[in-house]
Amino acid sequence: MYRFMDQRPQEDFQKKIQGSMELNALNALLLTSPESIFYATGYLSGMYGRGEAIGTDLAVVLPKGRVKLIVSQFTQAGAELQTMGKVEIIGYPTYMFIEDYYDPKETEKPAETNLYQALELAGDLIGGELAGDFRIGIEKSTLSHDKYCFLETRYGARHLVDIFQFMMDLRTIKLPWEAAVLRSAAETTEGMMDAVMRNVEIGMTEADINKIWWTAAHELSGGHEIFLVRQAHSVGPDFWCTIMARERPLAAGDLVRLDGGLMMNGYMSDLGRVFAVGTEVSKRKLEIHETLLEAYDKGISMMKPGVRMCDIFHEVMKVCREGAIPGFVRGHVGHSIGLGPGEDVPILSPGNSGILKPGMVLCFEVPYYSSANGSFNLEDTLLITEEGCELFTHINRRLFIDREWKGA
Repeated sequence: MYRFMDQRPQEDFQKKIQGSMELNALNALLLTSPESIFYATGYLSGMYGRGEAIGTDLAVVLPKGRVKLIVSQFTQAGAELQTMGKVEIIGYPTYMFIEDYYDPKETEKPAETNLYQALELAGDLIGGELAGDFRIGIEKSTLSHDKYCFLETRYGARHLVDIFQFMMDLRTIKLPWEAAVLRSAAETTEGMMDAVMRNVEIGMTEADINKIWWTAAHELSGGHEIFLVRQAHSVGPDFWCTIMARERPLAAGDLVRLDGGLMMNGYMSDLGRVFAVGTEVSKRKLEIHETLLEAYDKGISMMKPGVRMCDIFHEVMKVCREGAIPGFVRGHVGHSIGLGPGEDVPILSPGNSGILKPGMVLCFEVPYYSSANGSFNLEDTLLITEEGCELFTHINRRLFIDREWKGA
């Protein structure tokens, strides 16, 4: 079932986290976001996406020893299956009767789950590590006000350190296993795009496109590792994204912009392409596509260690403005990718003077949106290597689709 998960190097993740804790003088980490819990343990929480339930699953990382995972008994067996004995799991009872955890001494249960129980258990684990001017790393942005107040009362505000940037920095450089998972997710999405390009016809709607997209995702992957399929497509003059598919039939000359991907084994994919419906488009659309393709190639040529991200941004902007889009203005031309649903730093933006480093996995993109000219995107996923970059994806870049196309 877990094609990648049974190879996940938990010890490597743990050493990376604990090494950074030492450098940052952190006595403990209390991880509450599903992304960070997964990063530290290999467990993708069943509470994923349910913000109101943050805190029912927790991970505790101490300077030494195995990572601790605290979950309710309702999810404990799943956590044990996913983590395969590589972390220490502490389960706690809920209001539900589960025969597997029957306790004859338990004569009654609470009416609902105690949302502080996991925090209390975490405190018991952390307690022995605290002395003097201790520092506990917390993910403040994921905690509700009441849960933050609970921690503040227990430990004191001066001992709580927000570790948002700490976790982002940890996740910026991918382990080889992570790169392999991201490569697989990107390649699956590439196949999904190819399926749409080959099968879309005049008269179809966005709903038809989405059906092909979702069907291909499960056919190509078998569905076992998929957690979520995402799309932010736009068709014809409708340049904005929508959750509910539009029913306007595609006409000859319309452009279809595909954008999105899926989550596999906890990691995201995000690709972008544009193609024309039929065999003819306006001269203006051809000019825009040619300029964006030139800008894309310029950016890809700069993807190598030591290059500043802001320099890539400015060179891409220069090509667009000197080409067919003189008024082109955009905030960034790409972002990091990894754990979903929103990991996107570092960003290839004008204000980011950070440099590319081996192990970064990025999505580079040059989108353009217009109700008059249609919407465009060229977006691919790549790994920064010691010598340059490895493109994970090579899907068709032409505006017109050759149904017999066999490769890049």
